[in-house]
Amino acid sequence: MAKEKLKRIAVIVRPCSGKSTFAINLGKILNIPVCHLDKYVFDGKTKRDMQEFLSIKQAFIDEESWIIEGCSFSTLEMRLARADVLIYCDLPAWLCIGRLFKRLFSFDKKILETGCLKGINWALIKYIWNFDRDKRGNIEKLCKKYPEV
Repeated sequence: MAKEKLKRIAVIVRPCSGKSTFAINLGKILNIPVCHLDKYVFDGKTKRDMQEFLSIKQAFIDEESWIIEGCSFSTLEMRLARADVLIYCDLPAWLCIGRLFKRLFSFDKKILETGCLKGINWALIKYIWNFDRDKRGNIEKLCKKYPEV
């Protein structure tokens, strides 16, 4: 696909996989604005109301060009309905869990600011470990529904 046709890109990868860094670098290469969903799920320290989150996300989706990265499957179809490309990377769970610990214990503020990570809990580790098994079927269904993506 030609560079000029890449205007709307959805990036979905397991948490702590490096998707924010990947999206930032891709945005620079393609000169496309990047939206990090994790930054909009929370309003400060509290989880944002779902309707408010959907409104913010819809505003990004309505733009002419974007790279939207995040693990939000509840809103993935909104992205795919307008996306030109879906980038789904199947990184190993053990690697992402290792990055989770690295991020938590890092003294580099940039690493901590890339997501909404405030700590480690068993639910997050389980989510990362089971991400591909639990989500791959949803991705495949949506790819069949939007074969042009």
